[in-house]
Amino acid sequence: MAPLPCHLMRGMSVAHTWQQGGRNGYGTPTSRATLEALRALEVTWISLTPFGFQESLRADAVQLVTAHSAGESDDRLRREIEAAHAVGLKVLLKPHLWIERGEWSGQIDPGSPEAWAHWFESYRRFMMHYAALAQQTGCEMLTVGVELGSSSRAWPDHWRSLVAELRKVYAGPLVYAANWDEAYDIPWWNAVDYIGVQFYGPLTDHLEASPSELSRGLKAHLDRYDALATREGRPLLFTEVGYKSIRATAVRPHVWPEQLTSRDRVPSEQAQALAYRVFLEAIRDRRQVAGLFWWKWFTDPNTDEEGRDGFSPRGKQAEGLLRAAFRGECLERAVAAP
Repeated sequence: MAPLPCHLMRGMSVAHTWQQGGRNGYGTPTSRATLEALRALEVTWISLTPFGFQESLRADAVQLVTAHSAGESDDRLRREIEAAHAVGLKVLLKPHLWIERGEWSGQIDPGSPEAWAHWFESYRRFMMHYAALAQQTGCEMLTVGVELGSSSRAWPDHWRSLVAELRKVYAGPLVYAANWDEAYDIPWWNAVDYIGVQFYGPLTDHLEASPSELSRGLKAHLDRYDALATREGRPLLFTEVGYKSIRATAVRPHVWPEQLTSRDRVPSEQAQALAYRVFLEAIRDRRQVAGLFWWKWFTDPNTDEEGRDGFSPRGKQAEGLLRAAFRGECLERAVAAP
């Protein structure tokens, strides 16, 4: 596996481990050791994800939770960001929303224009809090939203207003993390600095696809993103890319293992590694691509929040591919670049 070009962000999505009251989550010695391991893997960026909560998809308010002892509290985030910087990692702070019962945030719909206005006001408070924290802790980038497709296209003026307010608090670059099929239709990309994509697009429709078939399937997606980036005059950042270690990983990348049939869920490190290889090789010469963040790597190496058929490449064949792709003489220059 040839190394990626120096200018690309080599990112990993670091997931807080809630188990045992967050004993091995953000801001702990266990997580510090994980950050050191990522740096040894020659990762240059990490993303950290504090969550806000909604009672349902129809709720008109986001609840800001900053002090839950087991969760991604402000104190934990500050310690995690400090630890990341201490080992030479840059940080994308990526506030996200969790809907009760695990429903998808892209389907939020309070109903009326009045309810949407109330939702946006509560979301503004949520984001302004994390913009201030990102500024105070020196985070190198901030996400203004993640997979909020039901509002990103329908309410562009609200989003432009929010971005303008965030810039008054946070001085660094901003990115919106669109779902992989949402990105094409967002009318306010010129308000942020990067076109963010949560990439879980299917590469094929069958289990026996060859590497060349997977490459062709991925090329169709990347060509559209290149055209979007050219049109909008913004670089493309894959804020998440994820493949499970199962046989059907390239067919339905976005689906959690427990939601698949037993046939599709057959474990396969080889299939995951192949999808990693295809993606890494495909973006190497894409001039519009600024970097990528793999989903995901838990703070606790011993967590059982995800099985061996899950997304994490840790301890699997895919980790070896990342080590090969992320290596390079220009590593220090890449970390130091603005």
